Amino acid sequence: MLQPEPIDESKIIVTDDFLPEKDFAIVRDYILGNQMSWYWVGNYAGGYPLMEHVFYSEKRGPELHVGTPMVNTVAFRAIDPVIARLQPASLIRVRANCNWRTNDKMQQRDWHTDVPFECQSGIYYMHDSDGCTVFKDGTNEQIEVETKENRFIQFPSTYEHAATPFTEGVRRVVLNINFHINKIIPNVTTITTGTSNPEHW
Repeated sequence: MLQPEPIDESKIIVTDDFLPEKDFAIVRDYILGNQMSWYWVGNYAGGYPLMEHVFYSEKRGPELHVGTPMVNTVAFRAIDPVIARLQPASLIRVRANCNWRTNDKMQQRDWHTDVPFECQSGIYYMHDSDGCTVFKDGTNEQIEVETKENRFIQFPSTYEHAATPFTEGVRRVVLNINFHINKIIPNVTTITTGTSNPEHW
């Protein structure tokens, strides 16, 4: 397994308004609506119950769950605007993650990497939330990216990251994409702050 890589902030690419509003609404309404199936994964450290929907896995292609043979075909069409905008050289895994609040004592989720090899990781936010994505940079400070509707962040898969607790809303839903890069997304900015907001702890 690869060792976590020291953080280079310039490689954390933040794109606001990733999709035109019409396309984003298609993706958001499908993922946040009642048409998509969710599957229980378990409880993560920090008090985070997790459900997910796997749209695509490199080992198996589009995911087809027992009893719902057509769901993923429809679902993958729903997220097609995201893949078309991203233009990856190849996909490794595409999944939606849903955490929800269980109590007021939830803590930061454990540091983790998505896959045990070099590629790119992306997080696409379906809605605003005061729960952020933070990166471990090897110092006492953390690099923080706020959760904002229609924002996409791209970073090397070797960067350890985590989710912070959220206090607003009942759930936090993101689209997580692991992929091999084709080219850097144009018209983006990199993050400018390296400090964590204590309000999120």
